[in-house]
Amino acid sequence: MRRVAASRVFINEKEFHNNYVVELFEHLVMNHYPLTNELPMTEWLGGTIIIRGKEAYHTQEVLSPAELSTYDSCGDGHIQRL
Repeated sequence: MRRVAASRVFINEKEFHNNYVVELFEHLVMNHYPLTNELPMTEWLGGTIIIRGKEAYHTQEVLSPAELSTYDSCGDGHIQRL
């Protein structure tokens, strides 16, 4: 199990949370919840995590909902699969 946290996590294009944790198992999202206190073995990534289906992606940029709808950097390496 890998636990990562970011400044912003998008669950979908309309739902996002600040300071959120995503738990992954072999690149699949198992759980997500607010970061309310320091958790052991949590990797702080900062930026934005985008959850699409059961997969999660990360970018160093902190995106707003408006930016997410037009964000297309998959081709130039600014977004990576977790």
